[in-house]
Amino acid sequence: MAGGGRTIEADATSPGSRTAVWALLEDAGAWSRWGSWSRVEMEDGAAPGVGAVRVLHRAPYHLRERITEWVPGERMGYELLEGMPVRGYRATVTLEDAPAGGTVVRWRSAYDHAGPFTALVLRLAVRDACKRLAKAAGSR
Repeated sequence: MAGGGRTIEADATSPGSRTAVWALLEDAGAWSRWGSWSRVEMEDGAAPGVGAVRVLHRAPYHLRERITEWVPGERMGYELLEGMPVRGYRATVTLEDAPAGGTVVRWRSAYDHAGPFTALVLRLAVRDACKRLAKAAGSR
C-alpha cells in the first residue's frame, strides 16, 4: 500500500475457505450480519467492483467508501470518501490460503492524518472487522 502516514495491520485465520470469506466481503448487505455496522449497501444499487461506492451506517457514523481494487477470492481495496475526520484513509483486505487449511485474512490500512480519538476508533474497527470476518466465514 503506497503512501506515508500511519498504518494499521490486522490478521486473523478462519477455518472457512477463501470462497466463503470472499462471499461475505462481496455481499455488502451481509456486512451487518458479521460486522458491527447496522446497515451496509452499495450506492445507487451498483454491483461491487472497482469504482463502486459502499455506504456503511452505524450511529454516529455514515461512511462512504470507494472500492479501488477488486480481485475476487484474493483482494479488495477501498478508500474512505467521507464520514470520519481522517485524511487519506485507504485499506486492502487480502485473503491467503492458511498452511494448515482455511484462510488468512489480512486487513491493512493507512492514512495520512487523524486526531487521537479517530486514530483509536480506526485501529479498533480494523482489528474488530478482521476478527469478525474470519469468525463468520468459519461458521458458514
